[in-house]
Amino acid sequence: MGSEDLRNKLVVVAGGGYFGTKAVRLAKDMGGRVVAIDSRVDCEASKFVDGIVEGEDLHGILNVRAGSATLFVFDAVEFLSRLMKATVPDYIAPSVPGHLAGKFVKNWLEREGLVVECGSKAMKDVIGGIPEGLIIHQDEGIGLIITSYMQEGGQCKVPCDQPLDRCQTTGRPKVGPMYRILTYATRDKVTLSKVLLSHNLRGEVGFFEGSELMSFLLDVERLKAPYSLAIGTACNCHGILNLFSIRTPL
Repeated sequence: MGSEDLRNKLVVVAGGGYFGTKAVRLAKDMGGRVVAIDSRVDCEASKFVDGIVEGEDLHGILNVRAGSATLFVFDAVEFLSRLMKATVPDYIAPSVPGHLAGKFVKNWLEREGLVVECGSKAMKDVIGGIPEGLIIHQDEGIGLIITSYMQEGGQCKVPCDQPLDRCQTTGRPKVGPMYRILTYATRDKVTLSKVLLSHNLRGEVGFFEGSELMSFLLDVERLKAPYSLAIGTACNCHGILNLFSIRTPL
């Protein structure tokens, strides 16, 4: 990507640890209006921001200038849920433990008064649609699937341009981009599914488009409970997927 691609774009970095710090520094360098969110005021990313705001201040986001970053000290998932009610970020860098999009969707629906149960009867069908050897972790109890062309415990070479034909680190041939594999694996298995495409920022940091997440939320709002969802985030090489069952309170 060229440096012009993030100029004046609102980039939300959820999490201020190692990868969040990388995302903050790169997005600033590329001219983005960077909003970092972490519950710790002394997180690693705090050393590379231009201002720190403790607590919720959605209006303060409008004052973040291009090429600068502000750290908002708040729970990242909760803050993002409130932010998305007011404005849609251009890009979101998920840098919190676990699956940010899955946690966000669960939080969003619970705030709407719905009961969100982790897991789905479609779990086995989804697993059956993923080529053998690509699943490195699965938990039917919480409806979680993690996939990768890298073997479990391995580490990718950084930077990596994520070639489509084979893994740059292991040389393992690829049967297709992971985001497309998960898209096909979830299609027609649940009421509604979405795999967010994770773009590769200078071969080091992944981020997805806020508009893609909002589009999914708008589609969800048209559904009538009970229903089932699959929400994933994936690049060419790796993916993570949550399955949910949604119902109204008893």
